Amino acid sequence: MSFAKIKGKLSSRIGRPVHFGPPEDVKRKGGGAGAGTIIDEVWADPDLDDAPPHKDCDGQCRGDYSFCSQLIRWDDGTEVIRLAYYRRRCGEDFWEFAAQMTPTAEPEIIKVWFNRTLAKDAWFRTEPSA
Repeated sequence: MSFAKIKGKLSSRIGRPVHFGPPEDVKRKGGGAGAGTIIDEVWADPDLDDAPPHKDCDGQCRGDYSFCSQLIRWDDGTEVIRLAYYRRRCGEDFWEFAAQMTPTAEPEIIKVWFNRTLAKDAWFRTEPSA
């Protein structure tokens, strides 16, 4: 599967269409793709849009990753939250959607998941665990 190369700024993706192909097992049973529109978003580091791409990177540099949460309204009117990211390779001047297997679920599921994760205070310490 190939994704469009996004030149320039990532934000805002609001108003952009999204298409989700069905998992192979669902497809084999006749299930189809889903389609909707991004209606809201938040970005972990919105300033990354203004930063130039990395150049002259060593073999370990993976480029830039821009993480976001997007509220998607399906064509049937229901809504889900997608936790996604886009990648800009070292030295390249465009972004690509890189979250092909990204979590996407109803808002109440994402809320429980995040609340339980954020309650793990020890996970968010500044020093690595032993």
